[in-house]
Order: sequence, then C-alpha cells, then structure tokens
Amino acid sequence: MELTNTSLVVSLLTLLNPFVIGLIYLNFKPQVGLRESIRDGITICLGSTMIMLVIIAIGTKILDFLGVSLMSIRVAGGIILALSVYGLMNSSPISEEHDSHATTRQQSVISPFVTPICVGGASISLLFSYISVIPELSLPVFINLGSAVFLVFLIIGLFMPISVLCFRRVSDGILSAVKSISLFIVFSIGINILISAIPEIIAQKT
Repeated sequence: MELTNTSLVVSLLTLLNPFVIGLIYLNFKPQVGLRESIRDGITICLGSTMIMLVIIAIGTKILDFLGVSLMSIRVAGGIILALSVYGLMNSSPISEEHDSHATTRQQSVISPFVTPICVGGASISLLFSYISVIPELSLPVFINLGSAVFLVFLIIGLFMPISVLCFRRVSDGILSAVKSISLFIVFSIGINILISAIPEIIAQKT
C-alpha cells in the first residue's frame, strides 16, 4: 500500500465532511461571530493536528503496551461520537440573545469538535490502518502523514468562518432543518462504527 498525502487526505475528508462539521458548528454556536469562528477554526486545526501527530509518533506503541486493540478504539470512539452528537441534537435553544452570547463565549470547541468529532474512533482507526502497513516510521513518512493530517484539519477549520459567512443569510427554518440532518448524519456515523465492529466481536467470541 503506497502512502501518499492524497490518499490519506481524501480518506479523512470523506470521513470528516467539512460541510457537515461546519453546520454542526453553527448548531453548537448559533450566535457566533466571524472573529470567534476564525479563532475556533484555528483551535480545531491545531488541536486536532497535534493529537494526530502524537498518535502517528507513539500511538501504536501505547496501544501495544496497554494491550488495547483497534477494535476497542473503534467501539469507544463510536460510542463517544454518538453520545456527543446526541447531546447536541437534544440541546434546547436559548431564547434571549444576551444569554445566547454569554453561553457562546463559554463553549469550547475542544469538546466535541477536536474530540471526538475530528479525532475520534473513526479517524484514529483510519490513521492506524495507514500506520500499520509502514515497515518503519521514518522521518519522511512522519512528515508525509503529518502534512496530510494538517491539510485535512486546515480545511475543516476554514469551514468554521465559511459556515458563518454562507449560512447567516439562510432562513432559520431551512437552516434548522439542514443542521438537524447534519447532526443526524454524524450520529449515524457513530452508530455505524459500532455496528461495523460487531462481526469482529463475534469472531473473537467464536
């Protein structure tokens, strides 16, 4: 399997749809301003990239030392992703604009955006699938994987202010429907991660 920036970038962007994540961001912070969305995008990009770089460097060694399987990572990531998005789907909107702005400032994108939406069971498993076929993690390979990961999260981070600019003029009814669909899609991804692990769990039991 040839490791290229393109293959990893395409795989991660297919899994982590920036458009969907941008709409979830608007659902998470409905009153966010452009300046704050730029800061949040930078936080998501740098935070997710740093975690992934650590995983590339020592992730498999830690799992081997702890005796944790990739299947366990997938299951745990699927559960956390599903529960996080479920919480966003059932969060009640704040009626007063002043309170909305106050709550928006207090909300951090580290959770749930950096983890588990960007860096969760699905993306970690995908990254490990690339790492597992590497005979030796040399510096060029590390740079290759790291630059691909950075590019993916840079694109996702850019969609935070883009979402604010593009969707603020859309009517609340349409935007609310699109947000709900987007949340449901990501929730379904979390459930799909759990379901995809069932055959492996059954195989281990037999």
